[in-house]
Amino acid sequence: MPNIKIFEIAQKAKVLPSTIRYYVDMGLIDIADRTIGGQHLFNEEKTLKIIEKIKYLSLQGYRLNQIKEILSKGMKRKLLIIDDDSDIKDLIKQILSEEEWEIKHATDGFEAGRILLDYLPDLITLDLVMPGMDGFKICQNIRKDPLTKNIKILTITAHNTPAHKEKIYCMGADGCLQKPFSPDELKIKINEILKNSN
Repeated sequence: MPNIKIFEIAQKAKVLPSTIRYYVDMGLIDIADRTIGGQHLFNEEKTLKIIEKIKYLSLQGYRLNQIKEILSKGMKRKLLIIDDDSDIKDLIKQILSEEEWEIKHATDGFEAGRILLDYLPDLITLDLVMPGMDGFKICQNIRKDPLTKNIKILTITAHNTPAHKEKIYCMGADGCLQKPFSPDELKIKINEILKNSN
């Protein structure tokens, strides 16, 4: 893929050229080459991927200096399992053990609330039937908070009726997985949800 000029990369990334220049000054984006006249040229594919990561992390509430640190280390996706069933937690961890996930676990909505804002996961797997605060209420609370509203939520339930699913999606869930589930079903559902990520 050829290297392209700053105005072209800005147009493709749907940002201002001044934003690209700022990212270059911050050390977030590398210049691939220069024209004979000295204009910056950028690797299209690499630069667009980095800008998408910057946009995504900004939506998650990270500041640019934090984003720079994350990008320099490589971005490991973060998962929060909210489930009072330790067998389900262990199963999800086992299924995803070979993939690039950092995983934390909360046994109820109150513990999840303490973890969420510091951890800011890419994805939450959410059990709907738990003591205390149920999954519907947790899902609703996540969507109300500006810092957590864009986190992807996969609900996990044994009650997979049409009415139940309609309520889940009304609360803001991105997907629903029925118990019991196979490793392939979990991976496919996660991939579907993340593919639709902003």
